[in-house]
Amino acid sequence: MDLKEYQTKYLASEFLFREGDVGDCASIIESGKVEVSVQNGDHKLTIATLGEGDLVGEMAIIDNLPRTASAMAAEDTLVIAIPLDYIHQKIDHSDPTVKFFLQIIMERYRDMHHRLMHVFEGIYPNDDAYAEMYATTSNIMKNLMAQYIDMQDRILEAVNSSIDPEEQKNVDDNVARNARQVMSVEHAMKAALKNDQFKLHFQPIIGLDSGCMEGCEALVRWEHPVKGLVPPLEFISLAESTGLIVDLGYWIVEQACAFQLQLNEQFARPMFVSINLSGKQFDDEGLISQLESILKQSGVRRELIKYEITESLLMANPEKAADYLHRLKESGVTLAIDDFGTGYSSFSYLHRFPFDTLKIDRMFVSTMIQNPKSQKIVRSLVHLSHDIGMNVVAEGIETTHEHQALLDLGAEYAQGYLYSRPIEAEAFLQLPEKAVQD
Repeated sequence: MDLKEYQTKYLASEFLFREGDVGDCASIIESGKVEVSVQNGDHKLTIATLGEGDLVGEMAIIDNLPRTASAMAAEDTLVIAIPLDYIHQKIDHSDPTVKFFLQIIMERYRDMHHRLMHVFEGIYPNDDAYAEMYATTSNIMKNLMAQYIDMQDRILEAVNSSIDPEEQKNVDDNVARNARQVMSVEHAMKAALKNDQFKLHFQPIIGLDSGCMEGCEALVRWEHPVKGLVPPLEFISLAESTGLIVDLGYWIVEQACAFQLQLNEQFARPMFVSINLSGKQFDDEGLISQLESILKQSGVRRELIKYEITESLLMANPEKAADYLHRLKESGVTLAIDDFGTGYSSFSYLHRFPFDTLKIDRMFVSTMIQNPKSQKIVRSLVHLSHDIGMNVVAEGIETTHEHQALLDLGAEYAQGYLYSRPIEAEAFLQLPEKAVQD
């Protein structure tokens, strides 16, 4: 979707939405002014007048209730629409504490709005008793309006408490700009998944002792119709933050399983395929059943599918990770811990999880020839893995010296540019089975 599709221009006196409408989006005001009001018969109460950088229409899409007020352009106004499904994805994948606070804030907003409207409904200027009643209700109305506005101000103050007032204008501009950029890329990624723009590349994993390919790692790439090949660093984090990684992750597993069957036909020996699982995928309650369904439908040999999980995932929620990993292990697949030693985990964590493989990060491998400390770390990781029944894959191998050093240390497998860069499936199937010649 082009950025312009998110932008909508409203002429003066044109409604963005009316009270009672279904909430399908919120809007950031880029320019102009918007008057928010409620109606009682022919009588209107203006709740707020919003301007550049303000958000309007957010309440209805957070708690799925009809619009409680009308929003009208007080002058020619340009807004950026933030779609309902975009907001829901953000909330669904946010921290439970954040969701709890959002719920409380919305409940208090609704309660304040209800009290405000209850008083407003009692004011009828054409009623004979209006003059007498107004003296009583006007002060109540003013107090409620003051509380309503004060609540808005306090929420904004809490959000912006660490921001210098002089920088607030830049912050508002950046919010609008970033919202458009993120939504644009997110929409493009959804379209990419629908239009088969994502492709898997595969990097060989070599048996150090034999020099032959023993398996590969599946790595996703985005073949953008305009930008060309988009590196994973430019879209994986966004896919995780928006929740798109869940659907993309299932697609990756489907494609990787299909490729494993191709490997069986092409090569004499059985070869495993490693598949990365994101921490965000572990937030999906249906993860285990969905992965089981994919494996069953593909007909792949379970032991030839290896799920790779990063160390950071284990640290974020060890109890949940342990539960999910044991259930995955029971399904017949093998498991690897990736990037071990790059975070803050303890070796004691390893015995809690049913891993088959430990992958040594390239940051240790690439320096172990020149740095004795790195070599000692690699040696310790290899020995530790073997002591608890795990094999080892060393990543980032680029030289024959590194290959030989890891072979001497007793590591079983290696992966890196020395053998091959990640390549497309067709090219991978043409690789010689023996990657390292004697």
